[in-house]
Amino acid sequence: MKKPELNTNPLKIDKLINRIDEGEVKIPAFQRGYVWKQNQIIELLESIKRQYPIGSLLLWEASQKDRLRCTRNIAGYQIPDRGDSWPVNYVLDGQQRLSSIYAVFSEKVAQDNSSKKYNPDLNIFEISYDFEQEQFKPNDECVGRSDTCVPLRSIVDPTKLIDAITSLKKEFHPSAKTLSSLFLNYEIPVIQIKNRTKEEVGVIFERINNTGTKLNILDLMTAWTWTEDFHLLDATDELLEELDEKGFGAIDQKLILQAISGAIIGSTKTDNILRLTGERVRDNWTKIEDAFRDTIDFLATEIGCPHLEFLPYHQQIIPIVRFFYKNKRTSHDQLNVLKSFFWRTSFSDRYSTGQTTAKMDTDVEFINKVSDFDFSGLSKYKVTLTESELISTQFSKGNPVTRAFLLLLAQKQPLDLTNGRKVDLGKALMSFNRKQYHHVFPNSFLNKQGYSKQQRFSVSNFCFLPADSNRKISSKSPSNYFKNIVPKDKKIQILESNLLPDIETIYSTDNYEEFIRVRTDNIFREIQKLTS
Repeated sequence: MKKPELNTNPLKIDKLINRIDEGEVKIPAFQRGYVWKQNQIIELLESIKRQYPIGSLLLWEASQKDRLRCTRNIAGYQIPDRGDSWPVNYVLDGQQRLSSIYAVFSEKVAQDNSSKKYNPDLNIFEISYDFEQEQFKPNDECVGRSDTCVPLRSIVDPTKLIDAITSLKKEFHPSAKTLSSLFLNYEIPVIQIKNRTKEEVGVIFERINNTGTKLNILDLMTAWTWTEDFHLLDATDELLEELDEKGFGAIDQKLILQAISGAIIGSTKTDNILRLTGERVRDNWTKIEDAFRDTIDFLATEIGCPHLEFLPYHQQIIPIVRFFYKNKRTSHDQLNVLKSFFWRTSFSDRYSTGQTTAKMDTDVEFINKVSDFDFSGLSKYKVTLTESELISTQFSKGNPVTRAFLLLLAQKQPLDLTNGRKVDLGKALMSFNRKQYHHVFPNSFLNKQGYSKQQRFSVSNFCFLPADSNRKISSKSPSNYFKNIVPKDKKIQILESNLLPDIETIYSTDNYEEFIRVRTDNIFREIQKLTS
């Protein structure tokens, strides 16, 4: 292969338009559709008029073997196909700017109906310059005003400009010539990468920032896998929408792609993902969809996790998807190992200490062995959380330990402290609402006793409690509400279901230190049961 090249050259607007008109520059299918509004186009034009920089364009000249099977034309306009013998430059960054410039100034106005989903309303590109008011305006605001307005399609075409100037008032002739010169001579930096494999381009593309949003390789993979009847981005969006409708929440697109790759080829590394063939993705898509559905069902029914925001680590989805991709039917032993794996990784720092991709690939390999009824690898997964770490962990949605703790507590089917009825876990776990959780030793009570916020908000001091029951307890001391509110005939069951100490003196003497110690012991005994 030839030596990779990175060339930077400025291009004037008319030259750039010519390259597009000749079919040399195209929008690849992995790019999103045109999304700018007319006011954004006008702002871009104003920047060019004022000679402000508008950023660079990044193009990839694809080799013959890396030529993409699907390309979108520019801003909905038809662009000719140059044939296989000519190089094609794909736009990696700058699509909105490039499309806007082309659509405003080009004379190629034929609509491409094959990509209607991605086409904007072409009227937004019909813009004139009002020399009287010195403003860019939509053409429909300049109807009947040819003496003061010139359509921008005439500005960079010298022949058409002459005709337009003829209609203008003489006082605007110099301004029209100046405006034409500004646009004709404005140079846009163009960075062109050559002699790069599609895998390298995938990494480059992943690292590009476009209007503050990091692009991901799912977009690029869409081009790799595209056929007339399969569009990966659309298929993924439909799957995400289905999972969201089930109430599970929106899974990150990159995680989706890693799960797809982990399921099909057993690796989540970017370079391996980019080696996935379109045929393998398309042929296995139905299995992928089913594996995701089974994963969500497993998390909801076996773990009690109905929503993504309660999952300790989102990476846990990947090996579980791999399991259900490989196993349509599961044995009792396999299911128990899968649950133990989940709890072991939930109460560890496995996915919070770097090298998560390598760890996910290791987990996928472990799942492969579980599929073959080899459970020996489970012993390598250790609970790394310590009792002192649990005590010092602050109750917070953003903390994996908090999320794991809530799921663990939900396993016990906790009873309401005030009436002994089962807590509505569906309500408590569908939205992270502080009103659904309670300080066993109330926050204000502990504050008056001189305990720090860190001590008061320890995870070990929380339990499920509906808002109306929470109000009954309010800031009452444990010695008060355990005596007067907690039902005496159900007290033992209530304590056990919440993993609370069954030691009367802890509550009667308001002994917070002893409470925290015993409650934490209870939690860890439960962790041991779930991970055995």
